[in-house]
Amino acid sequence: MTRQTMPKSRTRSDEHIASQVAECPEFAGLDLETIEKLVELGTVIELTSGATLYSAGQPSDRIYVVTHGRLRVTSNEVLVGYIGRLQTVGEMGVLTEEPRTSTVRAVRDSVILSIDADIYRDFMDKHPTGYRALMKVALTRLRQGPRAKSTASGVKGTFAVIPSTADVPVRVLAETMVNRLSGWPSARLITAQHVDAALGEGTARAPLDDGEASARIADWLDDLERTHHYLVFAADSGRDPWAARCLHNADRVLVLAEALATPAAVPVLEELRSHGMVAPVELVLLRPEGDSSPHTMAWREVTGARAHYFVHPWERAELDSLARQVTNRGITLVLGGGGARGFAHIGLVRALEDMGIRVDVTGGTSMGAFMAALVACGYNSMDMTEIARETFVRVNYLNDWAVPRASLIRGQRFAGRLHDIFGDRTIEDLRRTFFCVGTNITTGQAKIADRGELYRWLAVSMAIPGVAPPVAFDGELLCDGGVVDNLPIDVMRGLERGAVIACNVSTDGALLAPGAGLGEPDLQAMLNWKGATKAPSLPEILVRTAMLSSAVAVEASARNADVYVKMPVQDFRIFDWKGLDALVELGYEHGRAQLELLRDRLV
Repeated sequence: MTRQTMPKSRTRSDEHIASQVAECPEFAGLDLETIEKLVELGTVIELTSGATLYSAGQPSDRIYVVTHGRLRVTSNEVLVGYIGRLQTVGEMGVLTEEPRTSTVRAVRDSVILSIDADIYRDFMDKHPTGYRALMKVALTRLRQGPRAKSTASGVKGTFAVIPSTADVPVRVLAETMVNRLSGWPSARLITAQHVDAALGEGTARAPLDDGEASARIADWLDDLERTHHYLVFAADSGRDPWAARCLHNADRVLVLAEALATPAAVPVLEELRSHGMVAPVELVLLRPEGDSSPHTMAWREVTGARAHYFVHPWERAELDSLARQVTNRGITLVLGGGGARGFAHIGLVRALEDMGIRVDVTGGTSMGAFMAALVACGYNSMDMTEIARETFVRVNYLNDWAVPRASLIRGQRFAGRLHDIFGDRTIEDLRRTFFCVGTNITTGQAKIADRGELYRWLAVSMAIPGVAPPVAFDGELLCDGGVVDNLPIDVMRGLERGAVIACNVSTDGALLAPGAGLGEPDLQAMLNWKGATKAPSLPEILVRTAMLSSAVAVEASARNADVYVKMPVQDFRIFDWKGLDALVELGYEHGRAQLELLRDRLV
């Protein structure tokens, strides 16, 4: 969709725009009269939801100020962050005079002040105070990186709650959301009746192409955003102009449905999707504890939802979790692979329990996937310890040795054990969101598993090349996710659920040959081992070799975690199963010390 430009006189005055621009940090130090002169030199652009402001590769010929709405920034189709009200976008390209490196689209209907780059530079040359303020903000953003910018923009937001059918209690969910978001004045419910009471009967259901009504509603909502952190729009149905207007003004769309109901298309979603709407759609399924959810993926398909949540009507803990996640304030846990060293993850989970930090989403790779799955299934740290003891210590489920052809073991006993633990659960039906990572060795890419039988995908994520056989899927071969992504922080960040706690149990330089090969390569060192320590085993060599490139990537992605816990597990070997209790205790002590530093922000 192309962007729409409307004359300023039809919607809002220069004085009104100037008063908004004056609140931007980028223009600190400039008086209102000076800002009014800058606004006169600009053009007001009104973008409808889904419209493109600019695309990567285009010249950096303008700077933009968001006075109402929200924009989404992507690079190579990967989310970089969001630009909210009273923030600038495009300033880096103008400062460097280089082409755009990203694409910017409107998440919801937005009002933008557009200023020509040459006019802006000339103006700022005459008012260096503004230039200094802009440079300060730009440098701060560069230091913080895209993650901080994205997280900061999630502090405030607007939400549309849309019913899938007329009989679902959408108003109850919307009101509950407001209460879970701390109530008035932090959050504000908006219905068609509220709009009509404030702006006149029939205004809420005015057609979207009614420019006068749209401008009045936009100005009213802009005033509300100054007062409230969150606006929650509740639609009466999924097919009228008010529902469409709710979607046009939402940063996030929640579609409410009964988990057992037969999936059916929501007309207003179909209409807006055809116009390129980019606001993320997520599904809230009412599902009492113990009930199944046979249509989860079908509901996601007909609504175009990128994610789903299960809510027991109206269970407080699940509603609190929903409110945290949709406002990017949830707690997410990413656990890395590392064999027996992954027992330290249990200690971290115990520390989280003791500190009252509830985890909303889990994900991981290899042993980290196994531990994250236990958390997602509702097991506590004590349960996890006993399951780990039975699986890896008391009984060795990894001893179904095979004549080496594709691997050292067949993997059948361990897969059977995974099925014993997790049964026939599917990932998409877990009440807590979970994903795990495998490696597609056919394509060389990561395989993110967020649906399908849980035990099967855990077996994939834990299939170490050479130790366990590769797994066939859709004609391709998959193996342990640690080959390409041993700590999937960026995958978790892409879910936009909140703070990321990442736990790394891999080690640097784990395999050594002390005193061997001095001055020249010793070709027989492994066969004639003389070191004081035990020689590395074949499985250990295979694991280390398979994970080398991923180990470098882990340290690079660590900066995207809000809490990065690197466990001091270097004294434990990768198959040191008998170190369970010591590793759990180590994980607890070290994990708690790291979490204490940011406890107030996480709770």
